[in-house]
Amino acid sequence: MADIVLNRTHNFPIDLAKTKLAKLVESFDRNNPGFVSNVVWEADGTAAAATGKMFESKFKVTDNLLTVEVELKGLAAKLAKGMATGRLEKTVSEEFPA
Repeated sequence: MADIVLNRTHNFPIDLAKTKLAKLVESFDRNNPGFVSNVVWEADGTAAAATGKMFESKFKVTDNLLTVEVELKGLAAKLAKGMATGRLEKTVSEEFPA
């Protein structure tokens, strides 16, 4: 079960939503140096999984919804949940404003 779940509705055409998702995942990686060790994309570009020593995350976009799920690993990561949630919400808002 994910420790952090963000759902954001959007009105973007799916191709633009996929482009925005790619920018979101790239920003997530760039803004968390040393934490992201691997990113794997679905072939159609609608989903990605990013993993690191302290988390596993899934990013997915559909015609009208962005979903981000993060499972935190270890006590230190779980203690930083509030900070991680805030940083993730800021990153999501850059590409998918509320």
